[in-house]
Amino acid sequence: MSKTVETQGPDAQGKFSISVSVGGLTATFGGFSSKMEAEDYAVSFLRRIKELAKEDGRTVA
Repeated sequence: MSKTVETQGPDAQGKFSISVSVGGLTATFGGFSSKMEAEDYAVSFLRRIKELAKEDGRTVA
């Protein structure tokens, strides 16, 4: 299962966003006050996906 994360920003309000793609599905999350906060969220999000996949008996690289 492929995974990618792209960080964008800051926007006009100084906020950052991330686009997370996992297995061909893409989600965008916004409103982060810093690039580090956005990247920390992405790491936690991908870790949770890996945990859920493991519980479901799937393999995630």
